[in-house]
Amino acid sequence: MATAPNIGNYTVPGGVKLFFDDGTGERDLGNIVTFDITPNTSELEHYTNRSGKRAKDLSLTLEEKLNMKFTLDEPVVENWRFFLKGNAIEDVGGGTGTVTDLKKILAAETFTSVGQYYGLTAVTMRQFVDYCLQFDGGIYTDNSLEADSAGGTPFQGAATASSGFLYVGKNTPFKNLYVDIQQAGTYVTPKWEYWNGSAWTSFTPTGTAADFSIDGNIALGSLASWALKVVNGIEAYWIRFSAGTVTQAATINSFRQAMVVETDFNLDPGQSSGSSRIAGRVARIATGKLAAGEEVKVSFTYVTVASRRFSIAGSEFIKGAARFEVHPAQGRGLKFDIEIPLCQVKPNGSIAIDDKKFLEMVCDLEVLDNTNATPDYPFGRFVIYE
Repeated sequence: MATAPNIGNYTVPGGVKLFFDDGTGERDLGNIVTFDITPNTSELEHYTNRSGKRAKDLSLTLEEKLNMKFTLDEPVVENWRFFLKGNAIEDVGGGTGTVTDLKKILAAETFTSVGQYYGLTAVTMRQFVDYCLQFDGGIYTDNSLEADSAGGTPFQGAATASSGFLYVGKNTPFKNLYVDIQQAGTYVTPKWEYWNGSAWTSFTPTGTAADFSIDGNIALGSLASWALKVVNGIEAYWIRFSAGTVTQAATINSFRQAMVVETDFNLDPGQSSGSSRIAGRVARIATGKLAAGEEVKVSFTYVTVASRRFSIAGSEFIKGAARFEVHPAQGRGLKFDIEIPLCQVKPNGSIAIDDKKFLEMVCDLEVLDNTNATPDYPFGRFVIYE
């Protein structure tokens, strides 16, 4: 981190987000229009006149305050509840909806939201490949759709000894495949390769289906310096299969496999009841079949509602923990967070209904003393990043 003075420290705030957790899970409050931070200290001052004129000789801090005034312009029911001191939110006219093959990238082992879908059930996740090409030495045949279709038209693997290749590619790295075979193949000196950034490099996969003789897994192992490569005009992470002699070319139904919850991925179904809605989330398990940063397809049923309601002035001010982020784009200054372990949200002023403006909600986030739980930072802490 640059020390002052340095023009790299000049900051234009961006990436502004405010998260609040009332005990049911952290929630993004939405688009923040303004955010003002006001520290305030009440002091008791003592004066002396021994020198012949009155002068301050002591100042004692009696009270510490920290208020944050913020303006929201996403009037979702949870935000209205802050402003109107609402009690628990009630879902009315509940139903269900379904989502099929939603694409999500699972980075590391952290939870990733599936979007604004709540109370997930019947969740399935599957691995897929984006591209599957057969090359016969002269032309490419695109079997990508069939490779991702359980009931697709079967297609051949490498079909000629001299120049045939089966290319399998994906927009994100992967470490495992499942092949569904219609007709087993018989190959002499089979060969698998990947692109290491400068050349096609041999590797030896493991698993029952590595020679296309039976349905099963193909585990790629560690592919050092695996890089994107353009094949037939398509840039992807490619592996390819060939053989010295093809006795019988395999006929393949698909490259797709179901992931197993608590083995390949973790699930947080979220909720759609009580004081707030919590979106469902999924996370990769490192020991499973998915690579870090791999894209998957998720299907599920979620809860829908016709309306949501709460009683106005039905509770006290809502307390919880907050986290404020300012993460400007590259080149626009320093990134920092403010973490507040205990606070309460209050309305600040009125909501103007004006058909020429976006509706805005002005609130106060009042910091509370949390010495018992977080004695090292009872009012919160400031975090700045390199």
